[in-house]
Amino acid sequence: MASPSPLDLADRFTFDGPEPASIANAEEILAVILDPARRGELYPYLRRLQEVEPRLRSDALHGHPAWILCSHADAVAVLSNHALVSDERNAAIFDTGPSGQGFFELMKRTLLYMDPTEHDRIRAMLARHFTPRAISRYEPLMKEVVDGLLDRAAEMGRFDLVADLAYTLPTAVICGIMGVPSDDLPIFHTWLNDFARRGDVSGVTPEVEAAGEAATNGFTDYFLDLIAHRRIHREDDLITVLMESEDDKGKLTDEQLVALCVLMIQAGHETTADMIGLGMLAILRHPDQLELLRADPSLLGNAIDELLRFDGSNQLVQRVSNEDFDLGETRVRAGEVCSILTGAASRDPKRFEEPDRLDIRRRDIQHFGFGGGTHICMGASLARSELSMMIGGLIERFPALELADGPLAYRDSLVLRGLTSLPLRV
Repeated sequence: MASPSPLDLADRFTFDGPEPASIANAEEILAVILDPARRGELYPYLRRLQEVEPRLRSDALHGHPAWILCSHADAVAVLSNHALVSDERNAAIFDTGPSGQGFFELMKRTLLYMDPTEHDRIRAMLARHFTPRAISRYEPLMKEVVDGLLDRAAEMGRFDLVADLAYTLPTAVICGIMGVPSDDLPIFHTWLNDFARRGDVSGVTPEVEAAGEAATNGFTDYFLDLIAHRRIHREDDLITVLMESEDDKGKLTDEQLVALCVLMIQAGHETTADMIGLGMLAILRHPDQLELLRADPSLLGNAIDELLRFDGSNQLVQRVSNEDFDLGETRVRAGEVCSILTGAASRDPKRFEEPDRLDIRRRDIQHFGFGGGTHICMGASLARSELSMMIGGLIERFPALELADGPLAYRDSLVLRGLTSLPLRV
């Protein structure tokens, strides 16, 4: 069966911009993809870029030349090649000059962009705390939070999934794991939002930059104080464990601990919250798949992977090459950046049959929702548990759950795709 056009799908779009098929120039297609007003109608343009130029050399994404890659095969080749790394050269996309140095310097210290040797060392200290077995320890906390949120939804009758439920779960859980006092959660709201917006390289304005600096300073001061407090008052939490961890190179510095804390709390809430919204929107727009899941809840785990493939929050993964290598017939030179548009790769018709169709029984789902290679997300098990509990809980508890009248709005971010509003009715 021929793959349907994205315009024929249940989640079809009304285009305010040009019809994708009408654009023949790859740079023009990329410009539409980078337009913050096009977030809802992203995939037809990703497909068009994939058709016109799946390997595009362009400086449109972050101001200097990079390989923009759209195919699943190229994504796998790049992420599985150990000669391609994510280090501080990749963090250069965040360097907006002297007025944005605080954010830039902190990003260079995170696991995402540090020297590979130091990355492997610190990752080894952290990884054992995010295995499926380790995460099972926090399932009672997750269940308590989810049950409380579902009770709130039942009381409200009509609610906004994003504002009323989605962000509360992952933020409460990751803060519980780290040892951040629950009374402090409200102060993170603005910082989390402003830090995430600063990280979207497609939309940095002077206002976004200034807010990102304020968030960086707020996070840094907060976690330095909390670390100092934990040195006097040990707790059974991840911050205390990491603070006391030591190897042949010694303990982590305060700067490294702060960068870890910021990364964990940011990554631990943003993408999971976005996937709760995107996942529920997709399943509600495909009632045949919703009924399959209601009839057979054992499909939930597979459904989560299919939802991550179908419309994931993480839309960009980058690597830089330490040596020349061939990507198909294309020679990538040492030092060149490869930017993978994961939404395009995860809907590549050369890899997936009917890629624009949501199919919760699909097998061999290789998506990029958690990145890949040596930098694959350590919080994947935690995110899967949270997504399963929330999405599964909504479906099980509310048999009449449906989309409600009201605004369906996407955040103006490409790197981290997400909804700002999703009205539902139970």
